[in-house]
Amino acid sequence: MKTDKQFIDEIYKKYDEYQKEEKIKRQKVMKRIINIAAVFVVALSSVVVFSQKKTPKVLQEMKKEDVAKIDLETVGNFENFYNIIKSKNSTNGETKYSFNLQESITDVAKSDMLETRSNTNIQVENVDEGDIVKTDDKYIYYLSKQRLIIINAENAETSGKIAEINFKEENFYPIEIYVQNNKLALIGNIAYNENLKMSTEMQDISEAPKSKTGIIIYDITDRSNPKEIRNVMLEGSYITSMSRMIDENIYFAVSENIYGYDISCKSIEELNENDYMPKYTDTAISNEEKCISYDKIYNLDETEDANYLILVGININGDNEADIQTFLGAGTYLYSSEKNMYIATNKVEYDENYNVISTKTKLMKFELNNGKIIYKAKGEVEGRVNNQFSMDENGDNFRIATTIGEIWSNQNTSNNLYVLNDKLEEIGKIEGLAEGEKIYSVRYMGSKAYVVTFKQTDPFWVIDLSDATNPQILGEVQLPGYSVYLHPYDEKHIIGFGYDTKENGTRVTNNGLKLVMFDVSDFTNPQVVFQIAVGDSKYTYSELLYNHKSAIFSKEKGIMAFPINSSSGLKTNSRAVIYKIDLENGFSLQGEIGTISNNYEEEVRRIVFVNGNYYTLSYSQVRVADMDSLNVFKIIDI
Repeated sequence: MKTDKQFIDEIYKKYDEYQKEEKIKRQKVMKRIINIAAVFVVALSSVVVFSQKKTPKVLQEMKKEDVAKIDLETVGNFENFYNIIKSKNSTNGETKYSFNLQESITDVAKSDMLETRSNTNIQVENVDEGDIVKTDDKYIYYLSKQRLIIINAENAETSGKIAEINFKEENFYPIEIYVQNNKLALIGNIAYNENLKMSTEMQDISEAPKSKTGIIIYDITDRSNPKEIRNVMLEGSYITSMSRMIDENIYFAVSENIYGYDISCKSIEELNENDYMPKYTDTAISNEEKCISYDKIYNLDETEDANYLILVGININGDNEADIQTFLGAGTYLYSSEKNMYIATNKVEYDENYNVISTKTKLMKFELNNGKIIYKAKGEVEGRVNNQFSMDENGDNFRIATTIGEIWSNQNTSNNLYVLNDKLEEIGKIEGLAEGEKIYSVRYMGSKAYVVTFKQTDPFWVIDLSDATNPQILGEVQLPGYSVYLHPYDEKHIIGFGYDTKENGTRVTNNGLKLVMFDVSDFTNPQVVFQIAVGDSKYTYSELLYNHKSAIFSKEKGIMAFPINSSSGLKTNSRAVIYKIDLENGFSLQGEIGTISNNYEEEVRRIVFVNGNYYTLSYSQVRVADMDSLNVFKIIDI
């Protein structure tokens, strides 16, 4: 087993190799990326071969209400589709990359009276986000090794696994859970049958295995016996963290590669138009696979992507057909309020020497209405977003923070913050913030934005957005290191989690993890009032560095907890750390719950609390500990 140091050193090595390759001729870079993407889709995204002999039914007619709700041109027919994709491939081969990958005071964490359980750490109040674990007042729902595990946590002394669903036979890989009352939904990918390998006799790439995404809904009235009541399956790969649940409606995004290379090499007469239509099934209607016809596919003419972006809305308590909207385009990050969903896609343009000359973020806005997805507007801003926290809706306005320039090397970089109206038209901006640095984290709280940039020190910026047409920098504070995640503590204090750093000549190196507390009582003079090192070495690692859902926070209980890993010889010390937080003493480590082992299955993935006890969850076991003493008094093998 590799140590954390070896792992980190390999990352630096690969990063250096990546930088050297930035100047390679554009065409070679594109070929390499396409090859890597193809391997990734087949090997890791969980793909499926369609073995049906008959052609799926095509949805030919558009409902009048569908026409009224989307103000975009459709592709119309296969000839138009062929010409559009051929044009996009030509553009992609020259100067542009699309990065299509698999993120108000309401942002302040809500503290329920008599809080008895932890909830998923979300960005926007009342907008739930899927994760590998969910809790209610009595049960824990957890995804581990292609299984759904349900644990009775009503009484810790008698707690244990009461149900398990194994998806290996179905080749389904669940990624995220949603739970509401007596319904549970899983979103995941479907793997192709290993007996159906890619054949060297395939005539073209359109015959290659394709990925599928599924949402499966269960009735869990009897927690010990979940019953599947519905599923929706679509061609394409689920874009991780691009789902939300509002009330009883789940919305999520799927990306499907169109294999435009095949179109570029063949005439339209050589192609079967049904091969390029997205396909889906919805068991609420029938088990028959359907195609989405070209007159229901909308063309985002400003994007260069030979790719489908498929948006799905589904009511987990209803039996109406899922709302499926399909676009020629891509999506990288998703932000959602209770009313609207925004999808952002980063674009990069290069000059003849393959230097970055333009970075832009393309935006789409959709109204969300009881499971329906209604296109509202599109727009763009300069620069690229860092993650979902770079975006925010406030009233009718949308705020977005971006970085322009060579973000991998910080060459010619600077940062911007834009305010857009409800039509995604620019009405205010700040540009040229922190030249030579890039954005690492953003948090919006009401009329203020808090932005962390970094090169050698961590400037924490306070930006006033009360006048949307004239944003103003109010103040800043600098400290070593940088925060990659900002979490509201209250209206005047913000917690930062990220790296401590130290200068080594002209180079700045990471020196471990840390928590900091920013006091923004005086917006013009923010202060660092508390900070504490996290872990026992500079090689300590945490999923919280890139996934906010790995942490739990309760202001009422005065705690913040999350998993960390560090190496000791050939063994890994994997544990959840629990910090006490208050405004008098700052941060204090209450303790740790975990193991020292060389078995990755014992690695702590999440920590939750239910009814006065912590539960740490690994692949193979759940440890139960008292919240006050942190003594582990039970281990549940799963």
